[in-house]
Amino acid sequence: MLPFHVTESGVLIIRLRADLDIADRATAAWSIDGYLAAHRSAPVMLELSDAPLSTAAASTVVRTHRMCRSAGAQLTVVTAAAETRRTLEAQTGTEGLVIQPTRALAVTALSAAPAPVAAAA
Repeated sequence: MLPFHVTESGVLIIRLRADLDIADRATAAWSIDGYLAAHRSAPVMLELSDAPLSTAAASTVVRTHRMCRSAGAQLTVVTAAAETRRTLEAQTGTEGLVIQPTRALAVTALSAAPAPVAAAA
């Protein structure tokens, strides 16, 4: 299970290790899917650790982005590492993904953005 908490304003914050290995990718995605189901349409902040971004972690971010769009939930990724931000911005499947360097900027972005509409199944 991934560490998470919900803020007073209802933002679901999930902490993901940027150096996630391939063996843990499915478990991480399963945990995130469960959190999204339990906190329907809550804004989501996916906070990456400062470790270099692994392929498995990048894949999990893309999958989380897709799950949030399907659920109609806003997603902002937080990472202080400029290289990680550049890697995610160049990743296929992250179009429209909001990436912020700090939690404070992420909370501001989540508060200012209109809630997305859930994708049709």
